[in-house]
Amino acid sequence: MIRKPQQRSIATRARVLQAAMDLSQRHGLELVTAEAVATEAGVAKGTVFSHFGDMDGLLSHVLMDRLQSLRNTANNDENTRKDLSDPVGLLLNRMMGLIAVITDSPTILRLFLDNIGVTKPNCAAEFVETLSALDADLAAFLDMWQNATDMKPPLRQDRTSAEMVDGLIAFMIHGAMVFKSHQITDRSELEGRLRRHVEAFLLK
Repeated sequence: MIRKPQQRSIATRARVLQAAMDLSQRHGLELVTAEAVATEAGVAKGTVFSHFGDMDGLLSHVLMDRLQSLRNTANNDENTRKDLSDPVGLLLNRMMGLIAVITDSPTILRLFLDNIGVTKPNCAAEFVETLSALDADLAAFLDMWQNATDMKPPLRQDRTSAEMVDGLIAFMIHGAMVFKSHQITDRSELEGRLRRHVEAFLLK
């Protein structure tokens, strides 16, 4: 049975994206070129651009896949769900995970800032959805912490979870910037600084 053109187009787009993801895992994002992706996917170079516009468009989807994988890992972590003895530590794990993703390369950090509207005027719709899901996960954890009587230390009660998430996002972006600009070069030092910020901001 011959597939419809739309089905073939969807399959080709998925193959191109998978090729980019595979190449970025094997060689690093900076070495992912349109030529390499086309060869890996078995398509013409023009096909890569016809589906994603340019390399930024393609690599933005690679970044979104990494963000979604980060979310899936955090939500499926049994230890995270069971061990609530250090809620600040659990938040820091999520924050450092995101920082690790977006500081993987200069291109990734630039694309992240572009797509959240920091360096470009519009935020890509797909990023809004992906980042909103990550924000919702953080908010759900903060809601649970706020309402739990047995989680120590207690969380502040004078701010909504959405307001607190905004603060955590600001800390993460700032942390990513100081790390990538080499103001801090040690991840454990960055995590220690973030812990102090988070404790000062969130705790009663």
